Amino acid sequence: MRKTDKIYTKEEIEMRIKERKLKEWKKACYEGFRDSLVNGDSYPCHFGSKAQRQGNARYLFVESKSNDNDLMKLRDGLHEYINMYEEIAKRTTLAIFFKPQQKKLNESEFRNCFWDLLEFLNKHDPEPWPDEIPVDPDDPKWEFCFGGEPMFLVARAPCYERRLSRYAPHGLEITVQPRGTLNDITGDTEKGKKAREIIRAGLQEYDEIPPHPDIGDYGNSNTREWKQYFLPDTNDESIHEFPFEIDPK
Repeated sequence: MRKTDKIYTKEEIEMRIKERKLKEWKKACYEGFRDSLVNGDSYPCHFGSKAQRQGNARYLFVESKSNDNDLMKLRDGLHEYINMYEEIAKRTTLAIFFKPQQKKLNESEFRNCFWDLLEFLNKHDPEPWPDEIPVDPDDPKWEFCFGGEPMFLVARAPCYERRLSRYAPHGLEITVQPRGTLNDITGDTEKGKKAREIIRAGLQEYDEIPPHPDIGDYGNSNTREWKQYFLPDTNDESIHEFPFEIDPK
């Protein structure tokens, strides 16, 4: 693997902002993310808010969503994070910021872009698909994997008007939570059930629309995790079928 663009810690990125050494678009994206998680109304995902406050989040910036060189830097940066996350903290997340485009994109365009990025990552994954995770997205035990690690993904973008928990003011954001950070709070544990109750109650208060019907617990026979990655701004069906064929290598 080649050397990637830098994965920032909270301290590093805020020092570069203070010294005016960070590009303006990167500064804007980071500050929009930071402020949504820790300022004003309580953000519903307290795990993400806590990781930001405690300095356990990491950040990666990507210049282009279509340039192959930049996408390979995304691939290598994500792989680097997967290899280091267990050394950071039990609850850590990676926030990936994409440079905003001059053209204003609608929800459909952002959604297509998100799935194109996941397809690229799967196609260029340096590791094989884990044996314990089904390749078929219609299996309730399926979830996106990269670098041998299952993970939960959340897309946020400027196109949201009512689902405020998914709103990002500047450009597309993808947050990555490796399954290893969540394996002690699965839906079949008391701790996991309590955490989900708190988060879903928070969504009711934070968003201007009820939680989407596709929101559910991993492994539940009625839940498909991939439908939760990029939710619509309505409560219509988020996505009818998985957008590409998984390459397990």
